[in-house]
Amino acid sequence: MSSGREYIFEPFKVNEVKCRGPECPRPRSGHRIACDDTNIYCFGGYNPSLPPSQLQRHNPTWTPARPLFRELWSFNLASKRWKHHKVTENMPEELASIAMCMNGRYLMIFGGTGSPFGLKCSNDVIVWRTSSDDAKLEVLQVSGTRPLGHYGQSILCHNGCLYTIGGTNGFAYNCDIYKLDLKTMVWEAVYVATGQEAEPPGRYRHEVIRVKNKLYIISGGTGELAFDLIEIPMYDLETNTWSLLTSKPDDTMKDIVTPLPRKCHGAVQIDTDSGVQVFVVGGTDGYAVFEDVWRLNVSDLQWHLMQKTVLPHPLYFHSATVTSSGCMYVFGGIEPKEDATCRNNKLYKVWLCVPKLSEICWEALLDCYPNLDQVSSGSLLDVGIPRHFINRLHPKY
Repeated sequence: MSSGREYIFEPFKVNEVKCRGPECPRPRSGHRIACDDTNIYCFGGYNPSLPPSQLQRHNPTWTPARPLFRELWSFNLASKRWKHHKVTENMPEELASIAMCMNGRYLMIFGGTGSPFGLKCSNDVIVWRTSSDDAKLEVLQVSGTRPLGHYGQSILCHNGCLYTIGGTNGFAYNCDIYKLDLKTMVWEAVYVATGQEAEPPGRYRHEVIRVKNKLYIISGGTGELAFDLIEIPMYDLETNTWSLLTSKPDDTMKDIVTPLPRKCHGAVQIDTDSGVQVFVVGGTDGYAVFEDVWRLNVSDLQWHLMQKTVLPHPLYFHSATVTSSGCMYVFGGIEPKEDATCRNNKLYKVWLCVPKLSEICWEALLDCYPNLDQVSSGSLLDVGIPRHFINRLHPKY
């Protein structure tokens, strides 16, 4: 049945996604999300003080003595339903500040720490083939020069390799780069700091953006510091050299403004006709917590404050991801509440661009007919809905 209300497409506006169904991840921070155009995938996370209403006596995935979520979830973007994948093999213990990315149909997971933080850190590469019924995580068997166990690093896949950048063991911080050849399963040190002038300081909870063969380090920090977003370290994978680039402040308003230093933020990138754009959302400098969203045009390193794109609450230790059409999702994290902090399990979305008309029509259809997932694929095909949209509602793995 139709909802009976008018659908309005609102790009650049942050909206909370109203999830359907009985299942939903509990409030958390230090988790990671990644997505394809069908699902968001959420892994791990931490919460030392779940409210009584969230305690589940017969659920071994979280206990007060070990307050890390031994959980893997998926969220279908079309049906707006969460699914808990009950992993039976190779679930790690190090589930806070892991790093995660998509590599085709595979979820790539690396690093992370247990509780207490830093006492034990992982350097395993864990892979999950995105599937509705696969309950097994695979730990890759690797050789070569493995990076040490760390957490808060950033990872990405490029040209058949998994790259990891930076991180901490809880005491020391680095911005070293290692890569794992996913064909040979051999680790190699790409760049280990030697104290040269252009090297960036060590950091964790930063984000890394790749444009062609260049890696851009987006802020981050240490236990005491948060690095700024004006000086942007860039690593060239072709020349194997670091450079320090200077970005431009937003001068479109009465007062020239620059993004404040931050760590524990989110960052995503999209391709546009004018080049790659990076969006930085929320974070903290260790004192203040931010609800702002900033856009960086990589071509000219120009910052722009998205004045109409604001989180409902300041947020840090959340995670962000973006679809190929340019819709960003933000999940979980910590909200400051007077003298305390509160973790949440809210899911926000915002269109960072105006997508194809077909995507807008698909959004409108799902909004007007929220129970469309209960209609068979054949019936949807008969009324003229394109198969690639139907496959988002009824994935065929």
